[in-house]
Amino acid sequence: MAAINPRLIVELFEMPNFGGRAGFFINPDPDLPRSGFPNGVRSARVFKGPGFNRGPNYRLVLHEGRQFRGRKLVLPPGYYSYLREISSDYSGDIRSFNIAPDYQASGPDWGTIPLVVELFNDPGFQGRRAVVLRDVANTHTTLGMADTISSVRVTKGPDFPAQGAKVRLYEHIDFGGPHLEIPMTTAHLKQELPELRMMQMVGGQYASTFGDAVSSVQIEGWASSGEYSSMLFDDEFGNTTMDPAWRWVAPAGGGEWRESQGYLQMDVQPGRDLWHGNPPGRGGNMDAPRLVMDLRGDFAVETRIPVTPQLKEHGGILVWRHPGRFVRLEKTSGPHGFRGAVRFERHVDRVFSLVGRGPDALINVRHLYLRLERRGSQFTGFASQDGHTWTNCGTTNVGMGDPVQVGLHALCPGSIPATQTRFDYFRVYARHGEGAVGGRGRAPAPPPQMSDSQRLQMMRRFMR
Repeated sequence: MAAINPRLIVELFEMPNFGGRAGFFINPDPDLPRSGFPNGVRSARVFKGPGFNRGPNYRLVLHEGRQFRGRKLVLPPGYYSYLREISSDYSGDIRSFNIAPDYQASGPDWGTIPLVVELFNDPGFQGRRAVVLRDVANTHTTLGMADTISSVRVTKGPDFPAQGAKVRLYEHIDFGGPHLEIPMTTAHLKQELPELRMMQMVGGQYASTFGDAVSSVQIEGWASSGEYSSMLFDDEFGNTTMDPAWRWVAPAGGGEWRESQGYLQMDVQPGRDLWHGNPPGRGGNMDAPRLVMDLRGDFAVETRIPVTPQLKEHGGILVWRHPGRFVRLEKTSGPHGFRGAVRFERHVDRVFSLVGRGPDALINVRHLYLRLERRGSQFTGFASQDGHTWTNCGTTNVGMGDPVQVGLHALCPGSIPATQTRFDYFRVYARHGEGAVGGRGRAPAPPPQMSDSQRLQMMRRFMR
């Protein structure tokens, strides 16, 4: 069976600013109310798909009537936070959409697609359908399909990894509770589960009574892109003084940092966090200590955390624009409610969202590697136990502009015992040949053997 290679990938939202019910589509839809959008569409993201080069003139065409009838709004690839701003006579009462050729347009790239997961309300692949290409922490709020997913089809994507991939269907939101695992290997053409109520994964085989209560979906089997291969900065924390590129931030104390014997250690006392509470202003604070530097443009950053049997570690990588715009990729501590899991979070306009999480197999590893890649406003998190085979922890879009503060953070939320997080190193990578100023222009790739002074000089150019 040929891989799915859509020209465009469409993400529609019922509310402005990418809010409310959302859904991914790779094919035209003649009846959006039947697909979960009875109140129309107010914002959209249109991505170039893996087959875009076969039809670079294709665009999203929104129609006011069912079956592609009525007035239309034509959109090239891009992000559209409020569709009414595009056309004065647009009502937002969209009933169908097509994907049709028009003229050449530029837009954001989607990235890798290892698997395409189709979810159906009814058994036998019937009823309302939703397409999932990345982790979904809450099928109700994101897809409008709470506890009503009765059949599933999994197909290899255009970037299916040689080592295989997995889909996990969880009973609870935020990837919690019992789960059903659907493996995909190179030998599989596709996996079809026509009735989830008759399925459960036991010892690698399907058994009965899983049920159809699916509240979150996770895709495992991604790999780091390999796009960023030129190292611009490497701190192994072996010096007695802090590198001048760093800035230590600890708004309310309660944390300390020290460099000793080749690692950085952050000890954090209870009550230090990086969130606004729920609802905002209730129960949260922004006091956690962090070590950050200013970066511009696209990059990848990576660190390694030694993990103790007590799971005292609670911290990771931070990308920060201001208190209303930041993302966190982190290992949680054992006493915390997330019980040592790897989590990727976004915080936008004082609202927290879980982007994705790492598999449970990474909870008790000896060393945990974390990596975060930026492409414009798109951020992707990865986790690994060996630094070579990476698991995707989710992708999100957060407009931050430049420069952003990037570095390491440690937390001790609520009243859990004090945490202690060690970082073996912190590295910054750029694309080969792009020792760039603000991500623009080109510069020679760094030589294989670079002195500390040469590396620092190149890093300062990158951070201007």
